[in-house]
Amino acid sequence: MTRELTIGTRRSRLALWQARRVRSQLENAGHRVAIQEITTKGDRILDQPLADIGDKGLFTKELDVALLNGEIDVAVHSLKDLPTQLPPGICLAAIGERADPGDALITHPKVNGLLADLPEGSTLATSSLRRKAQLLAWRPDLNVVPVRGNVPTRIQKLDESSWEGIVLAVAGLQRLELTNRIAEKISYDVVLPAVGQGALGILCREDDGRTLDIVRDAVHDEDAAAAVLAERALLRRLEGGCQVPIGAYATVQGHSLSMVACVASLDGSRIIRERIDGVTEAARALGVSLAETLLSRGANAILDEIRRQEP
Repeated sequence: MTRELTIGTRRSRLALWQARRVRSQLENAGHRVAIQEITTKGDRILDQPLADIGDKGLFTKELDVALLNGEIDVAVHSLKDLPTQLPPGICLAAIGERADPGDALITHPKVNGLLADLPEGSTLATSSLRRKAQLLAWRPDLNVVPVRGNVPTRIQKLDESSWEGIVLAVAGLQRLELTNRIAEKISYDVVLPAVGQGALGILCREDDGRTLDIVRDAVHDEDAAAAVLAERALLRRLEGGCQVPIGAYATVQGHSLSMVACVASLDGSRIIRERIDGVTEAARALGVSLAETLLSRGANAILDEIRRQEP
């Protein structure tokens, strides 16, 4: 490989960490790599909750355009930001290593204790309707409010606020070396992660077979890919997006795959949760089957109600 590969990425500290991680893997495989920073719509609009903006390509569209135009060869994303249906001409070339996919409670410096210890009526901030719905399903007394900005900005907003805490992804805190702020890793029994949370998604042009092979050889993680394939199949069958209260977490042990998923109403008053087990070779089918089970138990009514409220 004589030409230099160009990775496109958002400009946040976390996005740059992810791009540099992929660059390091490609360089270790003997390739020359440059990074190009690109601002997305989601980065520009910081004064509205994500759910009010809509989630179609919110953090990906500008990178998709650069990829299709040949301005970049590779785009690196948090996999949870990627829609299940990619634009024509773009493919998911590789799924990178998966860090801890869970969520964490970050408390205000003046607050001590775990999630269960917070006083009645405590205020928690999060950008995610998924987290909000599941938290309210567990503790209806909580006051869950929206917050925007990158990880360090959200922590700063917490420290300057009257909130008791915020909820953030464990993986982002680990990658930015901010785990000292974690008061508690929230149990999966309370909050299931977003589909693909903690994993990296690496996109290429479908017609760029050589780059696709290079990226897959250097970056792809088979276990993470199988787990995420099941989760994304479930999400696609449910026709859910980044801002729909759907949680899912698949784990792989050898040739065995287990997944638990949930759909919750926005106010947490209804939550449907189910589990499935099978073999990794059937990952996609398992995801679809679990989605069908959720739908048969009433998830369709919850999702239809949420869609009617979408801006």
